Amino acid sequence: MASTALSTLPTGTITFYFSDIEGSTRMLEALGDRYPDVLDRHRAIVRRAFAAHGAVEVSTQGDSFFAVFPRAAQAVAATVAIQRGLAAEPW
Repeated sequence: MASTALSTLPTGTITFYFSDIEGSTRMLEALGDRYPDVLDRHRAIVRRAFAAHGAVEVSTQGDSFFAVFPRAAQAVAATVAIQRGLAAEPW
């Protein structure tokens, strides 16, 4: 689990990002020992978008993410990039 010091978080009007994989328990049961690789790829896609759009990752647990963006437009752009990245991935 990642943890971020409060001093590194943006200030002022900020945007929170929370995500969780819908149906991840069923996915884990269906994929078995392949699930960790799928989860790693998911995390890489999310973190690449975070890095490209100025997010500060606050924490992650299991398949969920909590991040903070200095501006709402950055959060929207990152979310679109994540959705596109997930859709383009040859799972």
